[in-house]
Amino acid sequence: MMIRRLPIKQFPKYPFKLDVCAEAAQDFRWRELRDGGYSILLDGKLIHMRQNNDGIEYESDCDADLNELLHSYFRLDDDMDTIYGTLSSHDERMAELIRKYPSTRLMRQPDPWECMAAFLCSRRARPPRIAERVERIAQKLGCKVELDGEVRYTFPAPEKFLDDGVEELAGLQLGLSRVPGYIIAAAERICAGKLDLCKLAQPEVSYGKARLRLMDSNGVGSKIADCIALFSLDKMQAFPVDSRVRKAVVTQYFPWLNKQSDAKFDESIVIWAQERFGPYAGYANQFLYTSY
Repeated sequence: MMIRRLPIKQFPKYPFKLDVCAEAAQDFRWRELRDGGYSILLDGKLIHMRQNNDGIEYESDCDADLNELLHSYFRLDDDMDTIYGTLSSHDERMAELIRKYPSTRLMRQPDPWECMAAFLCSRRARPPRIAERVERIAQKLGCKVELDGEVRYTFPAPEKFLDDGVEELAGLQLGLSRVPGYIIAAAERICAGKLDLCKLAQPEVSYGKARLRLMDSNGVGSKIADCIALFSLDKMQAFPVDSRVRKAVVTQYFPWLNKQSDAKFDESIVIWAQERFGPYAGYANQFLYTSY
């Protein structure tokens, strides 16, 4: 296999670090390799990556030039100086988090369907457990791929779930007993043309409209909808509120509150964050998530 190189423009104050991206709990297909590199499945391709001084060296099972895919995935067109400078100038608490975690980034997953299914498996689970659940689905219904002795499985298309998945998912321990039904129902909506995730990713589709369309699916509440919107639909103002983000917001900004989680309170956090951080609320969310 040919080793290829993805050049990365470094922002001195906000250096790109592959390990930080791999451990960010945005995409659950990352694995650390024995040699210190990382493995991931993107768009059905198994990729091994290692960071060097001026970018990333990588190889893939398809032995193809994947620079365009990786450039999009790592959001290398994002102007970190502008984004982080804007967040810092408006909010000293956020400026402190940016100084503490300067390599924090958002990523743009190429397959919104895989992102949606993964976050449907996220209830009552930390990232390693979610990753196990996603991997079990891939092993059961996906296609085998191999690179340098590593064997992985691609994530199955929605149609595959309808062909084989109803019985297969039930025994995979995906969290709540309702989760297999949620995944199958979402696959049915996509296959029937009732949910077009790629269309929702288009710039002309507003964040609010995309969020509402996602929440039409059984099992997709505001938090899961915001995760899908932020990590795969390019809606950077999305602000997913899970237990970590909720605690970070309360601790950092409203320490006098003694408020238990409920949907109304979480929605008030989303509105507050979008008013405070504007179009970069999603980036602010990732700093708050990382900090707690």
